[in-house]
Amino acid sequence: MVARAGVFILLAFLYFGRLGGGSLWDNSEPTYGEIVKELFRTGDWLTLHLNFKPWFVHPPLWFWTAGVIVRVLGLDELAVRLPSAVFGMLSDFAVYYAARRLYGEIAGLCAALALGTGLEFIVLSRLAILDTMLVFFTTVAFFAIYFAVRDHNRRAFWLAIIAAALGTLTKGPVAVVLPVLVLGAYAAWTKAWPRLRCLPWAAGLLVYVALAGSWFYAETAVWGADFARAYFGLSNVGRFLSPFENQPGPFYYYIPVSILGFFPYIAFVPKALKEAWKRRGDDERFLLCCAAVPLLFFSAAQTKLPNYAALFFPPLAVLVGAVLGRAIEGNDLRSLRGALVVLPASLVLLSIGLMIYGRANFLGPTLQLVPSLELLGWIVVPAAVATFVLTLAVNRAWVAPLGLSAMMAGFVAALIFSVLPRVEAFKPMKGMAAAIMSMWQPGDDIGITGASGGFSLLFYTGGRGITLVGPMPGDARPKEFFRRRPRVFCIIVPGEYQGLRGMGLRLWVLKRAAKVWLVSNAPTTYRSAVR
Repeated sequence: MVARAGVFILLAFLYFGRLGGGSLWDNSEPTYGEIVKELFRTGDWLTLHLNFKPWFVHPPLWFWTAGVIVRVLGLDELAVRLPSAVFGMLSDFAVYYAARRLYGEIAGLCAALALGTGLEFIVLSRLAILDTMLVFFTTVAFFAIYFAVRDHNRRAFWLAIIAAALGTLTKGPVAVVLPVLVLGAYAAWTKAWPRLRCLPWAAGLLVYVALAGSWFYAETAVWGADFARAYFGLSNVGRFLSPFENQPGPFYYYIPVSILGFFPYIAFVPKALKEAWKRRGDDERFLLCCAAVPLLFFSAAQTKLPNYAALFFPPLAVLVGAVLGRAIEGNDLRSLRGALVVLPASLVLLSIGLMIYGRANFLGPTLQLVPSLELLGWIVVPAAVATFVLTLAVNRAWVAPLGLSAMMAGFVAALIFSVLPRVEAFKPMKGMAAAIMSMWQPGDDIGITGASGGFSLLFYTGGRGITLVGPMPGDARPKEFFRRRPRVFCIIVPGEYQGLRGMGLRLWVLKRAAKVWLVSNAPTTYRSAVR
Protein backbone atom coordinates (compact mmCIF):
# COMPACT_ATOMS: atom_id res chain seq x y z
CA MET A 1 0.00 0.00 0.00
CA VAL A 2 2.80 2.44 0.90
CA ALA A 3 4.74 1.59 -2.27
CA ARG A 4 1.63 2.05 -4.40
CA ALA A 5 0.91 5.45 -2.84
CA GLY A 6 4.52 6.49 -3.36
CA VAL A 7 4.47 5.52 -7.03
CA PHE A 8 1.34 7.47 -7.83
CA ILE A 9 2.35 10.50 -5.74
CA LEU A 10 5.58 10.62 -7.76
CA LEU A 11 3.66 10.39 -11.03
CA ALA A 12 1.29 13.14 -9.88
CA PHE A 13 4.28 15.42 -9.24
CA LEU A 14 5.69 14.70 -12.71
CA TYR A 15 2.41 15.65 -14.39
CA PHE A 16 0.84 18.32 -12.17
CA GLY A 17 3.91 20.17 -10.85
CA ARG A 18 3.71 23.78 -12.13
CA LEU A 19 1.40 22.52 -14.86
CA GLY A 20 0.06 25.99 -15.54
CA GLY A 21 3.50 27.61 -15.63
CA GLY A 22 4.59 29.01 -18.97
CA SER A 23 2.65 30.06 -22.04
CA LEU A 24 1.26 27.54 -24.50
CA TRP A 25 3.63 25.96 -27.03
CA ASP A 26 3.00 26.40 -30.73
CA ASN A 27 1.23 24.97 -32.50
CA SER A 28 -1.03 22.23 -31.10
CA GLU A 29 -1.49 23.63 -27.57
CA PRO A 30 -2.84 27.08 -28.55
CA THR A 31 -4.80 25.53 -31.42
CA TYR A 32 -6.65 23.19 -29.08
CA GLY A 33 -6.91 25.88 -26.41
CA GLU A 34 -8.47 28.25 -28.93
CA ILE A 35 -10.99 25.61 -29.99
CA VAL A 36 -12.00 25.25 -26.34
CA LYS A 37 -12.27 29.03 -26.03
CA GLU A 38 -14.52 29.16 -29.08
CA LEU A 39 -16.91 26.63 -27.54
CA PHE A 40 -17.91 29.54 -25.31
CA ARG A 41 -17.48 32.34 -27.85
CA THR A 42 -19.68 30.65 -30.47
CA GLY A 43 -21.99 28.82 -28.07
CA ASP A 44 -21.75 25.82 -30.41
CA TRP A 45 -20.64 22.66 -28.58
CA LEU A 46 -21.54 20.35 -31.46
CA THR A 47 -19.27 21.72 -34.19
CA LEU A 48 -15.74 22.66 -33.19
CA HIS A 49 -14.41 25.99 -34.48
CA LEU A 50 -10.93 27.41 -35.03
CA ASN A 51 -10.57 31.11 -35.82
CA PHE A 52 -14.41 31.11 -35.86
CA LYS A 53 -14.56 28.68 -38.78
CA PRO A 54 -15.74 25.03 -38.61
CA TRP A 55 -12.88 22.65 -37.79
CA PHE A 56 -13.27 19.01 -38.85
CA VAL A 57 -9.92 17.51 -37.80
CA HIS A 58 -10.75 15.70 -34.52
CA PRO A 59 -13.87 14.64 -32.60
CA PRO A 60 -14.97 16.70 -29.58
CA LEU A 61 -14.57 14.62 -26.39
CA TRP A 62 -11.24 16.12 -25.29
CA PHE A 63 -12.51 19.63 -26.07
CA TRP A 64 -15.74 19.06 -24.16
CA THR A 65 -13.74 17.80 -21.18
CA ALA A 66 -11.43 20.81 -21.27
CA GLY A 67 -14.46 23.05 -21.73
CA VAL A 68 -16.04 21.76 -18.51
CA ILE A 69 -12.78 22.40 -16.65
CA VAL A 70 -12.52 25.90 -18.14
CA ARG A 71 -16.06 26.66 -17.00
CA VAL A 72 -15.02 25.76 -13.44
CA LEU A 73 -11.47 27.16 -13.29
CA GLY A 74 -11.49 29.85 -15.97
CA LEU A 75 -9.57 29.95 -19.24
CA ASP A 76 -5.83 29.66 -18.66
CA GLU A 77 -2.91 27.34 -19.30
CA LEU A 78 -3.66 25.16 -16.29
CA ALA A 79 -7.27 24.55 -17.30
CA VAL A 80 -6.50 23.47 -20.86
CA ARG A 81 -3.58 21.27 -19.79
CA LEU A 82 -5.41 19.59 -16.93
CA PRO A 83 -7.20 16.89 -19.03
CA SER A 84 -3.84 15.62 -20.29
CA ALA A 85 -2.42 15.30 -16.78
CA VAL A 86 -5.56 13.59 -15.47
CA PHE A 87 -5.69 11.07 -18.30
CA GLY A 88 -1.94 10.53 -18.01
CA MET A 89 -2.54 9.41 -14.42
CA LEU A 90 -5.49 7.26 -15.50
CA SER A 91 -3.32 5.61 -18.17
CA ASP A 92 -0.69 4.79 -15.55
CA PHE A 93 -3.36 3.25 -13.35
CA ALA A 94 -4.75 1.22 -16.26
CA VAL A 95 -1.28 -0.18 -16.97
CA TYR A 96 -0.74 -0.88 -13.26
CA TYR A 97 -4.03 -2.78 -13.04
CA ALA A 98 -3.36 -4.81 -16.19
CA ALA A 99 0.20 -5.75 -15.18
CA ARG A 100 -0.91 -6.59 -11.65
CA ARG A 101 -3.62 -8.89 -12.99
CA LEU A 102 -1.12 -10.59 -15.30
CA TYR A 103 2.06 -10.70 -13.20
CA GLY A 104 1.41 -9.45 -9.67
CA GLU A 105 1.58 -6.29 -7.57
CA ILE A 106 5.29 -5.53 -7.96
CA ALA A 107 5.09 -5.94 -11.73
CA GLY A 108 2.09 -3.59 -11.74
CA LEU A 109 3.96 -0.87 -9.90
CA CYS A 110 7.03 -1.25 -12.12
CA ALA A 111 4.83 -1.11 -15.23
CA ALA A 112 3.19 2.11 -14.00
CA LEU A 113 6.66 3.60 -13.45
CA ALA A 114 7.90 2.42 -16.84
CA LEU A 115 5.05 4.14 -18.65
CA GLY A 116 4.54 7.09 -16.34
CA THR A 117 8.16 8.21 -15.94
CA GLY A 118 8.94 7.77 -19.63
CA LEU A 119 10.20 10.96 -21.21
CA GLU A 120 7.55 11.21 -23.93
CA PHE A 121 4.66 10.32 -21.65
CA ILE A 122 5.68 13.02 -19.18
CA VAL A 123 5.70 15.54 -22.02
CA LEU A 124 2.32 14.40 -23.36
CA SER A 125 0.81 14.59 -19.87
CA ARG A 126 1.94 18.21 -19.49
CA LEU A 127 0.67 19.55 -22.82
CA ALA A 128 -2.81 20.60 -23.89
CA ILE A 129 -3.14 17.86 -26.51
CA LEU A 130 -5.38 14.84 -27.02
CA ASP A 131 -2.92 11.97 -26.75
CA THR A 132 -3.10 10.84 -23.12
CA MET A 133 -6.88 10.64 -23.34
CA LEU A 134 -6.54 8.47 -26.45
CA VAL A 135 -3.84 6.35 -24.78
CA PHE A 136 -6.09 5.75 -21.77
CA PHE A 137 -9.15 4.64 -23.72
CA THR A 138 -7.10 2.56 -26.15
CA THR A 139 -5.16 0.89 -23.32
CA VAL A 140 -8.39 0.01 -21.54
CA ALA A 141 -9.81 -1.36 -24.79
CA PHE A 142 -6.66 -3.44 -25.45
CA PHE A 143 -6.56 -5.13 -22.06
CA ALA A 144 -10.29 -5.33 -21.41
CA ILE A 145 -10.94 -7.20 -24.66
CA TYR A 146 -8.06 -9.55 -23.89
CA PHE A 147 -9.39 -10.32 -20.41
CA ALA A 148 -12.84 -10.79 -21.93
CA VAL A 149 -11.45 -13.44 -24.29
CA ARG A 150 -9.04 -15.06 -21.85
CA ASP A 151 -11.37 -15.19 -18.84
CA HIS A 152 -14.76 -15.32 -20.64
CA ASN A 153 -15.54 -12.05 -18.84
CA ARG A 154 -18.50 -10.23 -20.36
CA ARG A 155 -18.09 -7.25 -18.05
CA ALA A 156 -14.61 -6.75 -19.49
CA PHE A 157 -16.08 -7.08 -22.99
CA TRP A 158 -18.51 -4.22 -22.40
CA LEU A 159 -15.76 -2.15 -20.81
CA ALA A 160 -13.72 -2.63 -23.99
CA ILE A 161 -16.68 -1.57 -26.17
CA ILE A 162 -17.28 1.59 -24.15
CA ALA A 163 -13.57 2.45 -24.07
CA ALA A 164 -13.25 2.01 -27.84
CA ALA A 165 -16.31 4.23 -28.37
CA LEU A 166 -14.98 6.99 -26.11
CA GLY A 167 -11.56 6.71 -27.74
CA THR A 168 -13.24 7.15 -31.12
CA LEU A 169 -14.90 10.31 -29.81
CA THR A 170 -11.45 11.47 -28.69
CA LYS A 171 -9.37 10.99 -31.83
CA GLY A 172 -11.31 8.96 -34.34
CA PRO A 173 -11.62 5.36 -35.57
CA VAL A 174 -8.00 4.51 -34.71
CA ALA A 175 -9.28 3.80 -31.19
CA VAL A 176 -11.26 0.81 -32.46
CA VAL A 177 -9.11 -0.16 -35.46
CA LEU A 178 -6.02 -0.86 -33.32
CA PRO A 179 -7.76 -3.11 -30.73
CA VAL A 180 -9.44 -5.05 -33.55
CA LEU A 181 -6.13 -5.54 -35.38
CA VAL A 182 -4.37 -6.58 -32.17
CA LEU A 183 -7.12 -9.04 -31.31
CA GLY A 184 -7.05 -10.46 -34.84
CA ALA A 185 -3.26 -10.90 -34.74
CA TYR A 186 -3.45 -12.55 -31.32
CA ALA A 187 -6.27 -14.90 -32.37
CA ALA A 188 -4.42 -15.89 -35.54
CA TRP A 189 -1.23 -16.62 -33.57
CA THR A 190 -2.89 -18.58 -30.74
CA LYS A 191 -5.79 -20.11 -32.70
CA ALA A 192 -8.17 -18.42 -30.26
CA TRP A 193 -11.05 -17.99 -32.74
CA PRO A 194 -13.43 -20.35 -30.84
CA ARG A 195 -13.07 -18.23 -27.68
CA LEU A 196 -13.94 -15.08 -29.63
CA ARG A 197 -17.23 -16.57 -30.82
CA CYS A 198 -18.53 -16.75 -27.24
CA LEU A 199 -18.74 -12.95 -26.94
CA PRO A 200 -21.82 -10.87 -27.98
CA TRP A 201 -20.19 -9.13 -30.94
CA ALA A 202 -23.43 -8.08 -32.65
CA ALA A 203 -24.75 -6.37 -29.54
CA GLY A 204 -21.32 -4.86 -28.91
CA LEU A 205 -21.22 -3.41 -32.41
CA LEU A 206 -24.63 -1.81 -31.91
CA VAL A 207 -23.57 -0.23 -28.61
CA TYR A 208 -20.31 0.99 -30.13
CA VAL A 209 -22.07 2.56 -33.11
CA ALA A 210 -24.67 4.18 -30.85
CA LEU A 211 -22.04 5.73 -28.58
CA ALA A 212 -19.25 6.54 -31.00
CA GLY A 213 -21.46 7.33 -33.97
CA SER A 214 -23.79 9.79 -32.27
CA TRP A 215 -21.60 12.85 -32.80
CA PHE A 216 -20.57 11.81 -36.31
CA TYR A 217 -24.22 11.37 -37.26
CA ALA A 218 -25.15 14.76 -35.83
CA GLU A 219 -22.28 16.50 -37.65
CA THR A 220 -23.17 14.81 -40.91
CA ALA A 221 -26.78 15.87 -40.46
CA VAL A 222 -25.66 19.49 -40.07
CA TRP A 223 -22.83 19.67 -42.61
CA GLY A 224 -23.51 16.78 -44.97
CA ALA A 225 -20.84 15.65 -47.40
CA ASP A 226 -18.52 18.55 -46.50
CA PHE A 227 -17.96 17.07 -43.05
CA ALA A 228 -17.57 13.49 -44.33
CA ARG A 229 -14.99 14.53 -46.94
CA ALA A 230 -13.01 16.72 -44.54
CA TYR A 231 -13.01 14.36 -41.58
CA PHE A 232 -12.94 10.85 -43.02
CA GLY A 233 -11.35 11.65 -46.35
CA LEU A 234 -8.61 14.04 -45.23
CA SER A 235 -8.09 13.64 -41.47
CA ASN A 236 -8.22 9.83 -41.40
CA VAL A 237 -7.77 7.96 -44.67
CA GLY A 238 -5.86 10.86 -46.21
CA ARG A 239 -3.58 11.11 -43.16
CA PHE A 240 -2.73 7.41 -43.51
CA LEU A 241 -2.13 7.47 -47.27
CA SER A 242 -0.15 10.72 -47.54
CA PRO A 243 1.75 13.05 -45.19
CA PHE A 244 -0.68 15.34 -43.36
CA GLU A 245 0.47 18.95 -42.86
CA ASN A 246 3.92 18.08 -44.23
CA GLN A 247 4.73 15.47 -41.54
CA PRO A 248 6.40 12.56 -43.41
CA GLY A 249 8.98 10.10 -42.14
CA PRO A 250 10.75 6.85 -43.06
CA PHE A 251 9.36 3.43 -42.18
CA TYR A 252 11.80 3.11 -39.26
CA TYR A 253 10.75 6.51 -37.85
CA TYR A 254 9.33 5.10 -34.60
CA ILE A 255 12.44 3.13 -33.64
CA PRO A 256 14.55 6.17 -32.61
CA VAL A 257 11.40 7.90 -31.34
CA SER A 258 10.72 4.93 -29.04
CA ILE A 259 14.31 4.80 -27.82
CA LEU A 260 14.11 8.42 -26.72
CA GLY A 261 10.42 8.50 -25.79
CA PHE A 262 10.49 5.40 -23.56
CA PHE A 263 13.65 6.58 -21.77
CA PRO A 264 14.83 5.46 -19.20
CA TYR A 265 13.03 2.10 -19.16
CA ILE A 266 13.90 1.51 -22.83
CA ALA A 267 17.07 -0.07 -21.36
CA PHE A 268 14.94 -3.01 -20.17
CA VAL A 269 12.91 -3.47 -23.37
CA PRO A 270 15.35 -5.85 -25.16
CA LYS A 271 15.37 -8.12 -22.10
CA ALA A 272 11.58 -7.88 -21.78
CA LEU A 273 11.00 -8.78 -25.44
CA LYS A 274 13.46 -11.66 -25.23
CA GLU A 275 11.78 -13.06 -22.11
CA ALA A 276 8.30 -12.73 -23.61
CA TRP A 277 9.40 -14.50 -26.79
CA LYS A 278 10.99 -17.33 -24.80
CA ARG A 279 7.87 -17.84 -22.69
CA ARG A 280 5.30 -17.27 -25.45
CA GLY A 281 2.33 -17.98 -23.22
CA ASP A 282 -1.05 -16.50 -24.14
CA ASP A 283 -0.35 -13.39 -22.04
CA GLU A 284 3.05 -12.81 -23.63
CA ARG A 285 1.73 -13.39 -27.15
CA PHE A 286 -1.01 -10.85 -26.58
CA LEU A 287 1.45 -8.28 -25.22
CA LEU A 288 3.81 -8.81 -28.15
CA CYS A 289 0.91 -8.32 -30.59
CA CYS A 290 -0.24 -5.29 -28.60
CA ALA A 291 3.17 -3.66 -29.02
CA ALA A 292 3.97 -4.81 -32.57
CA VAL A 293 0.66 -4.13 -34.33
CA PRO A 294 0.43 -0.38 -33.48
CA LEU A 295 4.14 -0.02 -34.30
CA LEU A 296 3.63 -1.57 -37.75
CA PHE A 297 0.38 0.32 -38.31
CA PHE A 298 1.89 3.75 -37.66
CA SER A 299 5.11 2.83 -39.46
CA ALA A 300 3.05 2.06 -42.57
CA ALA A 301 1.10 5.32 -42.27
CA GLN A 302 2.54 8.15 -44.35
CA THR A 303 1.96 10.77 -41.65
CA LYS A 304 4.49 10.40 -38.84
CA LEU A 305 4.26 12.10 -35.46
CA PRO A 306 6.25 11.22 -32.33
CA ASN A 307 3.19 11.21 -30.09
CA TYR A 308 1.72 8.22 -31.98
CA ALA A 309 4.44 6.09 -30.35
CA ALA A 310 2.69 6.47 -27.00
CA LEU A 311 0.06 3.97 -28.13
CA PHE A 312 2.51 1.07 -28.06
CA PHE A 313 4.23 2.15 -24.84
CA PRO A 314 1.59 0.60 -22.47
CA PRO A 315 2.21 -3.03 -23.56
CA LEU A 316 5.97 -2.40 -23.48
CA ALA A 317 5.53 -1.06 -19.94
CA VAL A 318 3.71 -4.24 -18.89
CA LEU A 319 6.46 -6.42 -20.41
CA VAL A 320 9.14 -4.36 -18.62
CA GLY A 321 7.10 -4.53 -15.42
CA ALA A 322 7.02 -8.32 -15.68
CA VAL A 323 10.81 -8.52 -16.01
CA LEU A 324 11.44 -6.10 -13.14
CA GLY A 325 8.78 -7.76 -11.00
CA ARG A 326 10.41 -11.18 -11.37
CA ALA A 327 13.86 -9.72 -10.73
CA ILE A 328 12.73 -7.94 -7.56
CA GLU A 329 10.80 -10.91 -6.21
CA GLY A 330 13.79 -13.22 -6.77
CA ASN A 331 16.40 -10.49 -6.16
CA ASP A 332 17.93 -11.52 -9.48
CA LEU A 333 20.48 -8.83 -10.30
CA ARG A 334 22.00 -10.81 -13.14
CA SER A 335 18.93 -10.27 -15.32
CA LEU A 336 19.18 -6.48 -14.89
CA ARG A 337 22.94 -6.02 -15.11
CA GLY A 338 23.13 -5.53 -18.88
CA ALA A 339 20.47 -2.81 -18.93
CA LEU A 340 21.97 -1.02 -15.95
CA VAL A 341 25.37 -0.92 -17.65
CA VAL A 342 24.10 0.22 -21.04
CA LEU A 343 21.93 3.05 -19.69
CA PRO A 344 24.58 5.22 -17.95
CA ALA A 345 27.21 4.50 -20.60
CA SER A 346 24.94 5.65 -23.42
CA LEU A 347 23.84 8.68 -21.40
CA VAL A 348 27.40 9.81 -20.81
CA LEU A 349 28.18 9.66 -24.53
CA LEU A 350 24.89 11.38 -25.45
CA SER A 351 25.37 14.16 -22.89
CA ILE A 352 28.93 14.89 -24.01
CA GLY A 353 27.75 15.11 -27.60
CA LEU A 354 24.85 17.41 -26.72
CA MET A 355 27.05 19.73 -24.65
CA ILE A 356 29.58 20.04 -27.46
CA TYR A 357 26.82 20.61 -30.01
CA GLY A 358 25.00 23.10 -27.82
CA ARG A 359 28.02 25.28 -27.15
CA ALA A 360 29.00 25.22 -30.82
CA ASN A 361 25.54 25.89 -32.28
CA PHE A 362 23.55 27.89 -29.71
CA LEU A 363 24.09 31.48 -30.77
CA GLY A 364 23.06 34.86 -29.48
CA PRO A 365 20.34 34.92 -26.80
CA THR A 366 19.89 31.13 -26.90
CA LEU A 367 23.31 30.74 -25.25
CA GLN A 368 21.64 31.59 -21.94
CA LEU A 369 19.81 28.24 -22.14
CA VAL A 370 23.03 26.20 -22.18
CA PRO A 371 23.60 26.23 -18.37
CA SER A 372 20.05 25.03 -17.74
CA LEU A 373 20.32 22.28 -20.35
CA GLU A 374 23.65 21.20 -18.89
CA LEU A 375 21.96 21.07 -15.48
CA LEU A 376 19.66 18.39 -16.88
CA GLY A 377 22.69 16.38 -17.94
CA TRP A 378 24.30 16.77 -14.50
CA ILE A 379 21.12 15.35 -12.96
CA VAL A 380 20.42 12.48 -15.36
CA VAL A 381 23.91 11.04 -15.95
CA PRO A 382 25.12 10.87 -12.32
CA ALA A 383 21.72 9.52 -11.25
CA ALA A 384 21.90 6.73 -13.84
CA VAL A 385 25.47 5.87 -12.80
CA ALA A 386 24.51 5.99 -9.11
CA THR A 387 21.56 3.69 -9.77
CA PHE A 388 23.85 1.13 -11.37
CA VAL A 389 26.47 1.33 -8.60
CA LEU A 390 23.97 1.37 -5.74
CA THR A 391 21.97 -1.55 -7.13
CA LEU A 392 25.10 -3.71 -7.21
CA ALA A 393 26.47 -2.36 -3.91
CA VAL A 394 23.40 -3.13 -1.82
CA ASN A 395 22.59 -6.24 -3.88
CA ARG A 396 18.90 -5.35 -4.15
CA ALA A 397 17.05 -5.38 -7.48
CA TRP A 398 14.37 -2.94 -6.28
CA VAL A 399 16.96 -0.14 -6.20
CA ALA A 400 16.94 -0.02 -10.03
CA PRO A 401 13.37 1.23 -10.58
CA LEU A 402 13.61 3.40 -7.47
CA GLY A 403 16.79 5.07 -8.72
CA LEU A 404 15.47 5.61 -12.25
CA SER A 405 12.24 7.10 -10.90
CA ALA A 406 14.19 9.47 -8.65
CA MET A 407 16.30 10.42 -11.66
CA MET A 408 13.22 11.37 -13.67
CA ALA A 409 11.78 13.29 -10.71
CA GLY A 410 15.00 15.34 -10.57
CA PHE A 411 14.92 15.81 -14.33
CA VAL A 412 11.35 17.14 -14.28
CA ALA A 413 12.04 19.36 -11.26
CA ALA A 414 15.00 20.97 -13.05
CA LEU A 415 12.95 21.29 -16.21
CA ILE A 416 9.93 23.02 -14.69
CA PHE A 417 11.81 25.22 -12.19
CA SER A 418 14.92 26.14 -14.20
CA VAL A 419 14.73 25.42 -17.93
CA LEU A 420 11.15 26.28 -18.86
CA PRO A 421 11.08 29.70 -17.10
CA ARG A 422 14.14 30.68 -19.16
CA VAL A 423 12.52 29.41 -22.34
CA GLU A 424 9.67 31.90 -21.88
CA ALA A 425 12.01 34.63 -23.13
CA PHE A 426 11.88 32.95 -26.55
CA LYS A 427 8.05 32.82 -26.65
CA PRO A 428 7.03 36.46 -27.19
CA MET A 429 3.48 35.96 -28.45
CA LYS A 430 1.70 36.07 -25.08
CA GLY A 431 3.32 39.42 -24.31
CA MET A 432 2.49 40.72 -27.78
CA ALA A 433 -1.12 39.64 -27.33
CA ALA A 434 -1.29 41.40 -23.97
CA ALA A 435 -0.01 44.59 -25.59
CA ILE A 436 -2.65 44.32 -28.32
CA MET A 437 -5.48 43.75 -25.87
CA SER A 438 -4.39 46.74 -23.76
CA MET A 439 -5.18 48.94 -26.80
CA TRP A 440 -7.79 46.91 -28.68
CA GLN A 441 -11.29 48.28 -29.15
CA PRO A 442 -14.30 46.58 -30.76
CA GLY A 443 -13.94 46.92 -34.51
CA ASP A 444 -10.14 46.70 -34.52
CA ASP A 445 -8.61 43.88 -36.57
CA ILE A 446 -5.69 41.68 -35.52
CA GLY A 447 -3.35 40.07 -38.03
CA ILE A 448 -0.06 38.24 -38.43
CA THR A 449 2.29 38.00 -41.40
CA GLY A 450 5.10 35.48 -41.83
CA ALA A 451 5.90 35.26 -38.10
CA SER A 452 5.45 31.94 -36.36
CA GLY A 453 3.09 31.77 -33.40
CA GLY A 454 -0.20 32.64 -35.05
CA PHE A 455 -2.10 30.07 -33.02
CA SER A 456 -0.75 31.53 -29.78
CA LEU A 457 -1.72 35.02 -30.92
CA LEU A 458 -5.22 33.75 -31.63
CA PHE A 459 -5.54 32.10 -28.21
CA TYR A 460 -4.18 35.00 -26.18
CA THR A 461 -6.17 37.75 -27.92
CA GLY A 462 -9.86 38.31 -27.41
CA GLY A 463 -11.11 39.64 -30.72
CA ARG A 464 -13.19 37.82 -33.30
CA GLY A 465 -10.27 35.89 -34.73
CA ILE A 466 -7.09 36.94 -36.52
CA THR A 467 -6.27 37.57 -40.16
CA LEU A 468 -3.38 35.88 -41.95
CA VAL A 469 -1.60 38.49 -44.05
CA GLY A 470 0.64 37.44 -46.91
CA PRO A 471 0.94 36.00 -50.43
CA MET A 472 -0.63 32.55 -49.82
CA PRO A 473 -4.09 31.65 -51.17
CA GLY A 474 -6.69 32.81 -48.70
CA ASP A 475 -4.37 35.38 -47.07
CA ALA A 476 -5.30 39.04 -46.94
CA ARG A 477 -2.97 41.21 -49.02
CA PRO A 478 -0.90 43.70 -46.99
CA LYS A 479 -2.30 46.83 -48.68
CA GLU A 480 -5.84 45.59 -48.21
CA PHE A 481 -5.30 44.68 -44.56
CA PHE A 482 -3.37 47.75 -43.37
CA ARG A 483 -5.85 50.16 -44.97
CA ARG A 484 -8.77 48.76 -43.03
CA ARG A 485 -10.58 51.02 -40.61
CA PRO A 486 -10.73 51.96 -37.86
CA ARG A 487 -7.44 50.31 -36.87
CA VAL A 488 -5.40 47.13 -37.24
CA PHE A 489 -2.71 45.50 -35.14
CA CYS A 490 -0.31 43.11 -36.82
CA ILE A 491 2.60 40.92 -35.79
CA ILE A 492 5.38 41.05 -38.38
CA VAL A 493 8.94 39.79 -38.80
CA PRO A 494 11.30 42.79 -38.37
CA GLY A 495 12.71 42.32 -41.87
CA GLU A 496 9.25 42.91 -43.35
CA TYR A 497 8.95 46.43 -41.99
CA GLN A 498 10.80 48.27 -44.75
CA GLY A 499 9.01 46.27 -47.43
CA LEU A 500 5.63 47.27 -46.02
CA ARG A 501 6.69 50.91 -45.82
CA GLY A 502 7.87 50.62 -49.44
CA MET A 503 4.26 49.82 -50.42
CA GLY A 504 3.30 53.30 -49.23
CA LEU A 505 1.85 52.06 -45.93
CA ARG A 506 2.17 54.25 -42.83
CA LEU A 507 2.96 52.03 -39.86
CA TRP A 508 3.69 52.63 -36.19
CA VAL A 509 5.93 50.18 -34.33
CA LEU A 510 4.29 49.58 -30.96
CA LYS A 511 6.39 46.82 -29.42
CA ARG A 512 9.60 45.01 -30.33
CA ALA A 513 10.79 41.51 -29.42
CA ALA A 514 13.77 39.53 -30.69
CA LYS A 515 11.98 37.89 -33.59
CA VAL A 516 8.70 39.79 -34.00
CA TRP A 517 7.38 43.35 -33.95
CA LEU A 518 3.91 44.65 -33.25
CA VAL A 519 2.81 47.35 -35.70
CA SER A 520 -0.36 49.33 -36.32
CA ASN A 521 -1.72 51.51 -39.08
CA ALA A 522 -2.70 54.25 -36.64
CA PRO A 523 -0.97 56.05 -33.76
CA THR A 524 -1.89 54.76 -30.29
CA THR A 525 -1.46 55.76 -26.68
CA TYR A 526 0.73 52.71 -25.99
CA ARG A 527 3.68 54.30 -24.20
CA SER A 528 6.38 52.30 -26.02
CA ALA A 529 5.16 53.27 -29.47
CA VAL A 530 7.65 54.84 -31.86
CA ARG A 531 6.99 55.97 -35.39
